[in-house]
Amino acid sequence: MPGVPLASEDDSTDEGEDSVVARRLHDFFSEQGLPRHKHASQLALILGLSRSGAFRKFQDASFSASDLQTLAQHFQVDISALLSAEPALAAPRVEGDVQDARVLIGTLALNCKVILGAPLQPGEHCELVATQQGAEWLIQPYGGASHNAERRRVLQLVVTPSQRALPRIAVLEDSRDLAANMKDAFEASGYRVELFGSAAELARRADEAPFDGYLMDWWLNGQTANQVLQAIRRAQPSVPMLLTTGAIAAGHAGEADIVQVATTLRIPVIEKPFRLALVISQLRQLLEQAQASR
Repeated sequence: MPGVPLASEDDSTDEGEDSVVARRLHDFFSEQGLPRHKHASQLALILGLSRSGAFRKFQDASFSASDLQTLAQHFQVDISALLSAEPALAAPRVEGDVQDARVLIGTLALNCKVILGAPLQPGEHCELVATQQGAEWLIQPYGGASHNAERRRVLQLVVTPSQRALPRIAVLEDSRDLAANMKDAFEASGYRVELFGSAAELARRADEAPFDGYLMDWWLNGQTANQVLQAIRRAQPSVPMLLTTGAIAAGHAGEADIVQVATTLRIPVIEKPFRLALVISQLRQLLEQAQASR
């Protein structure tokens, strides 16, 4: 995949070394007796990823709340044991200021209980720090916190993520590399994703278990997605849907045809190439609007 260096099974790279979460997970895997060069393979096995997808998780620190819950369940530990140098159940009692807070992990913000120490003085450093925004405490790596805000030491934290089911998103895309990137990006933003390479496969799966949202490419293997778009809209009249296309620029489809379908079925269209962050943001807005209207 362009821009993503792949490592061999014996390649003990230092991917994700700037990420507190990636380093903590590497440390945790090592504590379980796994050598460093086996960490990505073990992560791939537990989360059901390809090895390249597991490497990307460590490189980009793109661990979703669902990923962390799956890892915690696999090793039968509290999530805080994955993120702390000392497992929460065995950690000694720490004296300090106990606060409700949110710990920032990539684009996610998870609820937690935190024990705060004294404010950092000039020249002092602590791997995790707390800053106050209004009445809320935010926990993040030292380098991610605002230099203008007072940074307090984090002595101990226990993560208490929400137990709500993550929204299920279906992605219909015949480019494997793009589909893999989309899956990683959406899961890092707190969604469960299923990939489909054919419209017929998606139609069968949606009929069995309808999704909360759909992201579909218009042109797949020489055919349009019109039929599956129509079927899903009939079955789920208000479900959020986004349509992507590079077919117009490639000369595979007429702009008028796509506009007619998008207008009739009330589906926003995003032309390729697109920025994944903007696609995720747009689908999130549609999901929130659908939730608010229920």
